Amino acid sequence: MIVRQYEFWIAIRFLIKGRFQTLLILLGIAVGVAVQFFLSALIGGLQISLVERTVGTAPHILALPSDSVPINLTSSDKEIFDSRKVPFIENQEILSWQGYVSYFKSNPEVTAACAVAGGQGFIERGGSSYSVNIKGIQIEDGALIYKFSKNLKAGKAELIGDSAILGQTLVDKLQISIGDRFFIRNNKGSGDFFTVSGIVDLGSAPANTIVFLSLDRARSFLSLNGVNSIEIQIRNVFMADTLAKVFRGEFSRIKIESWQERNRELLTALRSQSSSSGIIQFFVLFSISLGIASVLGIAAVQKSRQLGILKAMGVDNRGAASIFLIQGLLLGFVGSIIGIILGYGMGVTFMKTAGTGTFDLELNTFNLISPVILAVIASGFASVIPARRASKLSPIEVIRNG
Repeated sequence: MIVRQYEFWIAIRFLIKGRFQTLLILLGIAVGVAVQFFLSALIGGLQISLVERTVGTAPHILALPSDSVPINLTSSDKEIFDSRKVPFIENQEILSWQGYVSYFKSNPEVTAACAVAGGQGFIERGGSSYSVNIKGIQIEDGALIYKFSKNLKAGKAELIGDSAILGQTLVDKLQISIGDRFFIRNNKGSGDFFTVSGIVDLGSAPANTIVFLSLDRARSFLSLNGVNSIEIQIRNVFMADTLAKVFRGEFSRIKIESWQERNRELLTALRSQSSSSGIIQFFVLFSISLGIASVLGIAAVQKSRQLGILKAMGVDNRGAASIFLIQGLLLGFVGSIIGIILGYGMGVTFMKTAGTGTFDLELNTFNLISPVILAVIASGFASVIPARRASKLSPIEVIRNG
């Protein structure tokens, strides 16, 4: 729609003339957009924080041994030789893990791939025994998965010989520090001494019960021929399911699981949050549209005489309708800009007063622009009804009836 200059200035004059109504509409739009912006930024920030806490220092995709392998129960002449055998055995290890790691690292979406030799053990100290999760890693790969550059609290991120990196929870329980030796017993009953080389805080108590060893030392300590898993991190955590499907198509001897498959309850909660936010925002926009349509409709009735005179002077139906469309779009744009500023202020105030300090508002381009666009579109649609009313006015009848 091409806006003629006189249509624009008449729309501005109508808005200024009814300044009280204009201010009410602007206030309604601003509050609605502020609420919409604040909810989007708050829920977005909360979701990012939840995902970061869940998979920030954890693998996005896991490659595991296949669930079971069939056993041949027949002899070469097709006769059954032992019916007492279980027809399937469970795989506990990935033997040819080097090839898998190389393949995963070659994928451009993968940021880190780390072979892990894991198992359960017990740290014995001072007559007490603490259950721990043992993880053998190659330090250069594991440091990327577990973000040692950020999460290392003391010591060095190195695993040489009998050195070990402990989680903060274990350190607090055992009351040990860098350079101290401790004894671990594996699940087969044997054990050995290790030396604390580093302390990490992975953000949660379960994660902080991990003891990191070098991959070769862990395989020897746990009597493993291969590795238990390959942990993978990717650039976009929400693409894990898609990438896992690609990997499944490439390999049949290992099982591929994404973090979404292992955290179904979290995903359900995130979707519920997004849905509730979307419903609230819809009704906010609907209320804004009703308010604008009502006020501009009243304005169309109040300005009937002026419109009749304008149409008698040569303003066509399209011009009369354009005046109210321009008013609606201007109100939507100006009100949404005020609303963004108000919403940002609400967000900052919330984070300073009621915020927990554990997450931030998601102030991205989408959250800034989308409320403006939606408010302008809603305002434009709301002004269609009074615009159509204005276009149908008969100048002769309006002037005659006053």
